[in-house]
Amino acid sequence: MDQIIEDGFLRLTETIEEYNGRIDGLEETIRSDLAGLLSRMVTLTTPLIGSLGQQFLHKTKKDGKGELYDTIHYDEKMIIIGRAEEPVAIRPDDMTRKVDKQFCVLTEKGTIAELMFSDDGFIIDSYLNPLTAEEAIEFYGPGVIYMLYRALHDYANLEEELIRSLEMTIAFILGEKK
Repeated sequence: MDQIIEDGFLRLTETIEEYNGRIDGLEETIRSDLAGLLSRMVTLTTPLIGSLGQQFLHKTKKDGKGELYDTIHYDEKMIIIGRAEEPVAIRPDDMTRKVDKQFCVLTEKGTIAELMFSDDGFIIDSYLNPLTAEEAIEFYGPGVIYMLYRALHDYANLEEELIRSLEMTIAFILGEKK
């Protein structure tokens, strides 16, 4: 009986080694064109951004209590697909504005961009800096691909739950039993 266990265990270790070799090859193939993958995902996602995205702050003022007023948002909706661990020091559009927060976003026009927020204590404003897919991967890492996938996955689940709820409500209103 011990020999059967040893033979089985040996086969398991050989299988794991075989899979590790295949995984490395597959991962290398994927890594070789991450920007292409992101570009294709962006093309497929863009028509959905209008319904799943949000409007982000473009500019606002802060009073002495920290309350915001005169708030302006970007017209187009966006989803966040990445965040900079450490924002760049200054904004490219205004060298006097330091960057407090920096995100990678996908806009409803299909543009990948950096959304850079600055806060001088009185005015909070932002700058939308367009990026290529290659730049997004370079600056934010391959996590942007996962975040884009995750955004769609979560949205699809919410849509499914909403449809079930609406169907239950209609059935209740019409007096149907399920």
